[in-house]
Amino acid sequence: MLERIKYYTRRKLLSTGLLRVKKNPAPIKWGIIGLGSMAEKFSTTIDGNKDGIVYSVASRSLKKAKAFAARHGNCKAYGGYDDMLKDTSATIDVIYIATPVVHHYENIKQCLLAGKNVLCEKPITSDSAQLKELIELAKQNNCFLMEGMWMNCLPTFRKAVEWINGDKIGEVELIKVDFYKKEFIKPDLTIYNAIEGGGVLQDYGAYAISFMTSFLKGIPQTLQYSKRISSFGLDSDWHICAQNNNVKAFINLSSNFSSLSKAAVIGKKGSIEWNSQFNRTNKITLFGANGNKIEEFAIKYKYEGFEYEVDEVTRCIKEKESESQMVPLCESLATLTVIDQLMGKQSVDNL
Repeated sequence: MLERIKYYTRRKLLSTGLLRVKKNPAPIKWGIIGLGSMAEKFSTTIDGNKDGIVYSVASRSLKKAKAFAARHGNCKAYGGYDDMLKDTSATIDVIYIATPVVHHYENIKQCLLAGKNVLCEKPITSDSAQLKELIELAKQNNCFLMEGMWMNCLPTFRKAVEWINGDKIGEVELIKVDFYKKEFIKPDLTIYNAIEGGGVLQDYGAYAISFMTSFLKGIPQTLQYSKRISSFGLDSDWHICAQNNNVKAFINLSSNFSSLSKAAVIGKKGSIEWNSQFNRTNKITLFGANGNKIEEFAIKYKYEGFEYEVDEVTRCIKEKESESQMVPLCESLATLTVIDQLMGKQSVDNL
């Protein structure tokens, strides 16, 4: 709780100009498309980063864009995405897209065709076919493309990968993910609109699927599921079982139930446990085969952990890399392929 208070205090001070961060020479210039709550969090993180500035923002409403820009250094504001992309005086290094998922494909394509590097919120597109097309388009236009799966950039996630690669838990046998939220339906929000791509799976469920495919090392060979559709026409509950090369995975998702949202990777010699909420936690624990605690890794965040995603994109842009090794496009594609299967776009077995 104290960390969140510190974050919102810092955010308020940055937006009012009472707190200023001295920028390094030639900071990365960010363009922002889609000015909702996620864009606010992300832009605040850039404001606090020495190697980046919010350079321009775009919304379908110029009034909204100007208000947003006023909170982030009085940067350039545009009342249309095309207006920002076609402004030859705007030397943008990378564009962050935070529109609803149903618009990701068209927004990313628009940016890539304009020769702009892109970081797009998760899930990066509505399905795997769209992402395949955009990956090719990014290659053709020599553009960087990355999904905003910030979970993978967190020091806790990187430490877990280090432990697994260092044989701390032995051969991986099981991946376990629980993600529970007691949601209060607000029909005006995209997550509660089935037409706009709402529902659990394509919102925070994407974290669970990405976690699974990361440690399964790709698309599972077998996939089974059971789900519930709510009276609002939204997928609200999932029980998913998967397997790849003898490694099993069990996932539970719900928007009707309040409980701990933890994750674990279990091996022959031990296990790693992510604290709740696993996709953003700042603490993980390494256990031995008999359940004894061996090591705990914890770190403090300044901007809820988004600073590590900003750092990774900054590094990639400066080093002229076409994609991130922390959030590779093949993993984003694997996640979308599984979501396609679960949403009925590809064949899969029900439990």
